[in-house]
Amino acid sequence: MNSERFHMNCFICDNSFSEIKTKDVLKQYCSFCNFYKTLHIDKEKDSYESEFWDESDYSEFAGTDFTDKGVQDLVLTFESWYSYFKPFLKNKKNILDIGSGTGISCILLEKKGYNIIGVDPDPRNVELINSKLKKGKCINSFFENLELKEKVDVIWITHVIEHLEQPDKLLKKCKEWLAPDGIICIAVPDCENPEMLKNSLTNPYHIFHFTKKSLKQLFEKTKFQLISCKSLSNLQKTNRRIHKILRKFGFRNLSVKINPFYPFELTSKKNGYEIRCVIKFK
Repeated sequence: MNSERFHMNCFICDNSFSEIKTKDVLKQYCSFCNFYKTLHIDKEKDSYESEFWDESDYSEFAGTDFTDKGVQDLVLTFESWYSYFKPFLKNKKNILDIGSGTGISCILLEKKGYNIIGVDPDPRNVELINSKLKKGKCINSFFENLELKEKVDVIWITHVIEHLEQPDKLLKKCKEWLAPDGIICIAVPDCENPEMLKNSLTNPYHIFHFTKKSLKQLFEKTKFQLISCKSLSNLQKTNRRIHKILRKFGFRNLSVKINPFYPFELTSKKNGYEIRCVIKFK
């Protein structure tokens, strides 16, 4: 057992965790930061380096152009991310995508005119992504070992940091890659929602289960300034159906005007699907 993986104190605030142990899982909770951490005791390796990367529901679409009907929900999610982050991307062209996975962010951001560098630990993903990129490239590496010749304007990190044993280490590493006026775009599951927390706690590949408060504490610790932090929930079925009809009959612009984050919407309730944040250097 690697004892370094188990910490008695919160890595953000250094207060003591309260702990619940079962046969296979150690669950830790920081009441000050309001987040959970889980470790599956039978897993020696960080889940970022584990078989998680073989288990993607979209693995068959890695390196495609994402026009297949079966992956359009993922495309809609990307477009929602982009709509949220776009106001912060003005005059920014060079983007580093951490944990590229299927390559959807790399490929679709390049189609929108950005200069793309991706990084992913799976050599199969990297090969497929590079076969589709026109000018950009994806690098086969873990973030700890990544070195860039030039700094980037934007670092794109969607649904990655919840898988990391040391998310603060990634944010500190970002300072090596980010231009002085650059930004970091982040999305994680919203574990202030009891249903999302339940799903996240039972996911063997999720280590951290963040809330807006815990993310703000994390950014403060790593000396980043928070520009934006919002929860978004899934659209209700009726509203989603209305938007589908509008888009089907050529009224996509109206759909976007009504709700630019379709198929999600901003929420102030504890029903969020994910949290989206933008941070920059202090």
